[in-house]
Amino acid sequence: MFVTGCDGDKSIVADFLNLKRIKTFPLCEVRGLTNYPYGHSFAHEFTSFKKDNILVGRIPIDNKLVYWFCTQPSILKDERIWKDPEVIQHNTLELLSNYPQEIQDMIKTTKTKSLSFKRLRYRAPWDLITGTFSRGTVIVAGDAKHAMGPFLGQGGSVALEDAVVLARNMAQLGLDHVEDAFNLFVRQRRIRVIRVSLQTYLIGMLSSNPSRLKKFICILLIILLFRNQKSHMDYDCGAL
Repeated sequence: MFVTGCDGDKSIVADFLNLKRIKTFPLCEVRGLTNYPYGHSFAHEFTSFKKDNILVGRIPIDNKLVYWFCTQPSILKDERIWKDPEVIQHNTLELLSNYPQEIQDMIKTTKTKSLSFKRLRYRAPWDLITGTFSRGTVIVAGDAKHAMGPFLGQGGSVALEDAVVLARNMAQLGLDHVEDAFNLFVRQRRIRVIRVSLQTYLIGMLSSNPSRLKKFICILLIILLFRNQKSHMDYDCGAL
């Protein structure tokens, strides 16, 4: 028998492996879906608007449905009220009252059942360097292993890469050598996961209104380590 923990950033399997706790960015995010019954005029591309440390992103799913998010500094007041979709919608509209009318209309007509509010969480890149991600026939993958902010849009992609590599190793080595397949998976994935997590972390810190010193350090590291800012997309994990 073996256990693969893909149970998100509050993983009980990660706790079993004694991984260090997930950390929290000083940012939170509202996400939603807006349906336009008669269609919308937005180009089928990602569009973002930033003002006063608030970032709004929008991307059409099809000719009628649009996904959007609003990233903002962490809220100090009681967050329990943000579990109510109508409160999420009202507070977001207040927050974006000086944004373009098309953004406000998108929030007003959103499907309230689709609204969610969440603090942005991540596993620190330096914890990925030494973390023990497997023990015997127990392993973690996906967000349970490398939770990261949405700043590169690569969290889901990296989790799918995990699935491909892990499945390939298990197919090649067989179920009689699951522990060997798990150990090989950890070795093969460590550098890739560290690089994407670090790049995401640095961009996330720049988005959280850091001090001048922290901003300088983040920019310097990005220039030194990620000259090709699209390198996170130019990656092939191989075939099954």
